[in-house]
Amino acid sequence: MWTIILLCITLLCGCQSDIVDDPKTFRVVSYNVQNLFDAHLDGSEYPEYQDSKRWSERTYRMRLDTLARTLSDSRLGYPDVVVLQEVEGERVVVDLLQGHLCRRGYCWYATAKEEGGAISIAIISRHPLVEAAVHSHSGGRPALEASVNTEGGTITIFALHAKSQIGEAEETEAKRLALMQALTGAVRGDANVLICGDFNENPDAVWQSGSNQTALVDSTHPQRDAYERAGSLVISGSQRGLLPSWYYCPYLDLNNTLLGSYVYGGVWQQYDQILAGHRLFDGIGWEYDDFEVCTLPSLIGGDGKPKAWNVNLLDGVSDHLPVLMTLKRR
Repeated sequence: MWTIILLCITLLCGCQSDIVDDPKTFRVVSYNVQNLFDAHLDGSEYPEYQDSKRWSERTYRMRLDTLARTLSDSRLGYPDVVVLQEVEGERVVVDLLQGHLCRRGYCWYATAKEEGGAISIAIISRHPLVEAAVHSHSGGRPALEASVNTEGGTITIFALHAKSQIGEAEETEAKRLALMQALTGAVRGDANVLICGDFNENPDAVWQSGSNQTALVDSTHPQRDAYERAGSLVISGSQRGLLPSWYYCPYLDLNNTLLGSYVYGGVWQQYDQILAGHRLFDGIGWEYDDFEVCTLPSLIGGDGKPKAWNVNLLDGVSDHLPVLMTLKRR
């Protein structure tokens, strides 16, 4: 299967920001917004969104407004870059920017979608995107790469939405592993790299899998080297001693108290992640500062879980919470 490349990088006319940039701080949010479809029927939508009596221009605009208010909440710190999963495509991103976020300075964007797929990934930015590329692989969703120009240097963002856990475990893991292989083949070792998205896999998955290889592998696992050679992405809870091919994962840090960003089977999952490359810990230029799960009151239901979107009731926000990583210039 090949991938449709929808690389759309543009400066929207008349886009003026009412936010003052902090040149010493760079924030990235990653957010699975749960099936945000536009009101135009293309035929690839999920069935519940093909019913015009249920899904309309009015309800679409309502969801856009909810998302815009979330991303504009001052408690997120007006992130420099937002990575979105489960938007239908470019039309949603353009409507979100032109109708809502342009005045916040979000003028640049890129999207990518698997051929025949219902949902896309997107990167939107308040800084120029100087490069973008799609990294595809056989039988799965692509990864989207975009480089962001800042006063402190270029930051390279990789956006992804890995295969879900629905289906046979061996088959779904193989698709997540193929996505990691596509990523590792694309990363440049001299770049400030962040890998963002819904990995649909917990950082400690390899410890729960018995002897089976997983897409993400803890750097302390005894099979780490063998699994890395076979395509796994190595992640570490330590900010020291990161190899060029390893990534810091805040969830694995012994000092972390994070529950997760998504609930499945009554258990918090840590699927939504932002991984930081080794150059963000070398004491030069941009450096890792903090990571958090954004528990805004508007996103949490009465049961303490994410207030999931319900298309039948036309109520809720998303079954995921956004995650936020902050970098600082030293």
